[in-house]
Amino acid sequence: MLFEYNHTMLKVLIASPYPALRLGLRFMLEKASREAVVVGEANTWEQSLDLARTQRAEVVLFDLALEADEEMNGIWELRTQFPALPIIALSETEADPRVLFALQAGARGCLAKTVTSNELADATRRVVMGEPILHPATTAALLDQLRGAGTPEHLTPRECEVLRHVAAGQTNKMISLKLGISEHTVKFHLGGAMSKLGAASRAEAVALAMRRGVITV
Repeated sequence: MLFEYNHTMLKVLIASPYPALRLGLRFMLEKASREAVVVGEANTWEQSLDLARTQRAEVVLFDLALEADEEMNGIWELRTQFPALPIIALSETEADPRVLFALQAGARGCLAKTVTSNELADATRRVVMGEPILHPATTAALLDQLRGAGTPEHLTPRECEVLRHVAAGQTNKMISLKLGISEHTVKFHLGGAMSKLGAASRAEAVALAMRRGVITV
């Protein structure tokens, strides 16, 4: 289901720990677009949840600097609580590997922080209409994953750790308790490992990982 809006101004929420970046994005967006207005600025992903609700945001510009690691808890929470709310991840570069994690967590697109005013305004307009916002480098990386072109070296330490526990016969709940992370984070890392290995199931992921020497039990 696409996000629908029936008024002139598009409500944009900016989430970044850097005041200068938030100010710059606000200036760029409101200068380049007569259809967009910044309704809130969050300096933590937790604050972005509150502002998305109280300000009824229609697009979120989400700085990946808010995420401590590849778990993407902030984007996942936004996507869970506001499933129709499009999120554009902001990365240092288009080739940032964390962009793939952000897309897996629920972001609808990504922009580099070097984006121009017109590109930013155009992206917010397009994403709210349901269009994905992807740089060619990101698209190429996604296609590699879909083709199963990932190599063992592309698996993160956490993905390998989760796979080892799966190989030991542990459930997602057991793994979450063992590692001190949420079940959704376990599923996130397991999904990432399956995608990179080209596996269709947990069992196949473990078998492929063992065959390629990624994990041992």
